[in-house]
Amino acid sequence: MTVFLYLTSDELVSAFLADSRNSKTGEYRHERFLAHSRCIRFLQSYLDTGSVVIDAYRKPKECQLSDPFKKALDEYDLAEEASGLSRNTLAKNRRPVRYLLEYMTSIGHSCLADIRHGDTQDAIEDMLDRHYDPTSLSTALSGMRRFYEMFPELHRIRMEIPDRMPRKRTIIDVYSDDEQEKIRTYLSSGNISNRNRAICLISFETGLRGVDICNIRIDDVDWKHDSIHIVQSKTKRPLTLPLKASYGNAMLRYLLDERPQCGENYFFLSTHAPYTRLKCIWNIIKDVVSAAGVEADERPVGTRIFRHNAASEMLKKGIPLPVIAEGLGHSSQDSTMIYLSTDRERLSSLTLPLPNGGKAE
Repeated sequence: MTVFLYLTSDELVSAFLADSRNSKTGEYRHERFLAHSRCIRFLQSYLDTGSVVIDAYRKPKECQLSDPFKKALDEYDLAEEASGLSRNTLAKNRRPVRYLLEYMTSIGHSCLADIRHGDTQDAIEDMLDRHYDPTSLSTALSGMRRFYEMFPELHRIRMEIPDRMPRKRTIIDVYSDDEQEKIRTYLSSGNISNRNRAICLISFETGLRGVDICNIRIDDVDWKHDSIHIVQSKTKRPLTLPLKASYGNAMLRYLLDERPQCGENYFFLSTHAPYTRLKCIWNIIKDVVSAAGVEADERPVGTRIFRHNAASEMLKKGIPLPVIAEGLGHSSQDSTMIYLSTDRERLSSLTLPLPNGGKAE
């Protein structure tokens, strides 16, 4: 109860809500803000009524908009609903429009005709600072763009909405040779099931996406020709992978000794009835890396780091970029270029020396 009483402090509530940034990157995370808001509502409802309301809070508290802004938002909502989009998409598209109108209200505007050149860009910068990271906002700008198309007053400035936001490119530290050896040693031990061993080895050695590993079917494995044939979930393109002895033997042992007897055609199944297709392997890889004694540090966890690591190893072996792109299932070699950032030695070899050794004249 003492904790609940502390949370009634406006200062503490404000501090809790302000803690809405990723602890590692410092970027604003809207999901974290919503989770903190919900915690406060839980505790406040307990203090007020003696019970906790666990229903999702669908309509956030918003600042007061002028009547013209409200009318414009209502017209937009009606048009979007008539388009047949899903509720989740409608909510995602509406959110930046609401943030836009809230920002315009904060700088003294009360109708669409008040919006001037430059205001839209300032509003987007405000959203990036308070509500979104660039990748998230990029997918939400489509709703904002349709809003500007709906109203003639905004046609003159609709070009200020960017077609896309620049993607953030970060250098990801892949596993060192020692860390890779630890992972391989653990995967070859007897402390892991054949299912999890096969899953991790496929991801670790090929860089195959997690969703595609989950989607492998028994019929996709060509034991006679030592290959796996799939259609990638993301690109819808066919991909053929070699069936290496490492994960191929683990797959065979899983099929013969561990896999439940059922009519399901997916290769990797849950360990408990009802036996269904795996939906995620992130936790499997996370547990294996931890058990191998490899620290995550600030690196991503799961198939993403395995994918980067596999690409980095291919680069070190001198495999051409088109071949790597094909093996990773990329529709364009441009998508593969990000993996060059995993190889610090290669990046260093491409840099030019500073004049005079970097010393000022």
